[in-house]
This record gives sequence, structure tokens and C-alpha cells, in this order.
Amino acid sequence: MPTSSPLRDEALFSRIVGNVRDAALTTGEIAEIVGVDERQVYNWASGASKPRGKNKDRLLEVKYIVEALGEVYSPEGIDIWLHGRNRSLKGQKPIDLLTAGDFKTVIAAIDRLKTGAM
Repeated sequence: MPTSSPLRDEALFSRIVGNVRDAALTTGEIAEIVGVDERQVYNWASGASKPRGKNKDRLLEVKYIVEALGEVYSPEGIDIWLHGRNRSLKGQKPIDLLTAGDFKTVIAAIDRLKTGAM
């Protein structure tokens, strides 16, 4: 079983940040959702460091959400869905829920969207 090298791990998180930024969120928005300074997200994006603990968990939640939305929308559609008010979220903006750490509610709305229940 190959061991994971720190260099490869950091490159993986660099790709995750890049994919999330390409799809919908700015570096500042990622930082706000994860709960870190924007500079830290730039460090992850450059491969200079990798997230740990709660920060890693929150970044991976964002990755999951963006990928799930990518099954339904183009990058522009993802951006609009995340930043616009959503009826299935009682008029709230998904970006605001993510910033508050309410990933489960956003994921449930995406699941409903994917099954056509919205």
C-alpha cells in the first residue's frame, strides 16, 4: 500500500481549491465558508500548505457541494444557485447557509434538486 506524501496531499488540496474557484466561489468566499483568512486559501491553492482538522472537513464539504451541483448545472448555473435566493431554502441564499456552517441543509436542497423534487 503506497504511503501518501505531503507533497501529493498539498497538490490534491490545490486542485480542490482550484476546482471550487473555477466552478463558483471566490477565494474570499471559500475562506469565509471554511473559517480562515483568505491568505490561507491562497496557500492551499499554491500547494504551500494543506488544510487540517475542521478546516479540511469544511473545504471537503464545499468540494462535495460544488461537485453535486455540477451534476445538474454548468459553472455559471452553480454560481447563480449558490448566490441566489432559493425557494426550497425558504428564500435563503445557499452561500449564507454555507458560511454559517449549515452544510446539511444545502446538501438536502441539492439532493431534492437532483431528484426533481423542487
